[in-house]
Amino acid sequence: MKTRKIIISAMLISLLASCTPRSIEPPTVTPDLAAPAIDPTAPAIESTGILRIGSWNIEWLGFPDRRGRPGKDNPQAPEDLADYIHASGVDVLALAEIGVESETPPLRSQPLDLVVRALQDRHQQAWDYVLFPKTNYPDEADDYMRRGQHVGLAWRTDRAMVVGEPWAIPVGSHPEFGLKFFERRAHAVKLSFGQNKTDVVFIPVHLKSNRREEGTSDPTFTMRQREAELNAFVQLLPQLRERFQDDDIVLLGDTNILDGQDTGKVLTERGFVDLNGQEQGTTAVWGDGSTGYRTAPFDRIFVPENQAEFAKSQLTVHRTANGTDDEIKAFRRLLSDHYLITSPIEIGADDD
Repeated sequence: MKTRKIIISAMLISLLASCTPRSIEPPTVTPDLAAPAIDPTAPAIESTGILRIGSWNIEWLGFPDRRGRPGKDNPQAPEDLADYIHASGVDVLALAEIGVESETPPLRSQPLDLVVRALQDRHQQAWDYVLFPKTNYPDEADDYMRRGQHVGLAWRTDRAMVVGEPWAIPVGSHPEFGLKFFERRAHAVKLSFGQNKTDVVFIPVHLKSNRREEGTSDPTFTMRQREAELNAFVQLLPQLRERFQDDDIVLLGDTNILDGQDTGKVLTERGFVDLNGQEQGTTAVWGDGSTGYRTAPFDRIFVPENQAEFAKSQLTVHRTANGTDDEIKAFRRLLSDHYLITSPIEIGADDD
């Protein structure tokens, strides 16, 4: 136990790999849009100028036998996950690869519940979360496919509150990609950061992996599926904005977009900025790349380009302190094969 604490403490001194802050145009103000109705009986939200939003793929949480080496068969300790989340300073966190107890809504995760409890007990932070259903699998599908790898959103309850109900974005189906098209269903959740202050619609995603389906030889198959998934999403942007009466829309998560692929242009051509445009590696990989494996820029945050709240947004990848092979292997064994990423947003008077 003492050795594990030393390793975790060392890893929590994060190497801040950040891009340069962007200059941004003044916000587009739409005065006709009605402000959301905030429940006057809801708990007061602590006032703050800057919040950190982020994303983390917590490798096969709840299904340790599905994890890759060196984490295989090693359940993540909730205390370790909570310490790493706290050290990142994140306030709103998109989640991926979360195992649930049952497919019956509302979806809950016992391992994630333990992380929430550890955040409260160890760091006096109150958190809540929501998880989203996946595609409709056939009866013969394996249990890990049904209950594993859900996406969701978590937030500090003293920083944010949910406005309205999450919306299952009706992306439809695709004749080529079938059951696996948007397998981890996209949902939108609106959070408010205080009465008459900034509110943001978050869309956590986990797009198609780079593993080709059995019987598929086309090397571009997975890239084309990710592009099709994002295209289905952007077609619904007008409906999304109308439903939530908001232009502050953030899509974030494990996109599985490889370096050199231009799949993100589907979003950047529609008014979003890819905060990982410099393609910082977000996967925990050790070695010099000679084995064919190297860190990949899978995890990304896409923010609106003309909204003042995001003018100072920049990506931070919360890597290990020194990036040594031993540190990275320990991170993989104890936590995940992905690093947590964050970015600041500025909280002010609501402009839409």
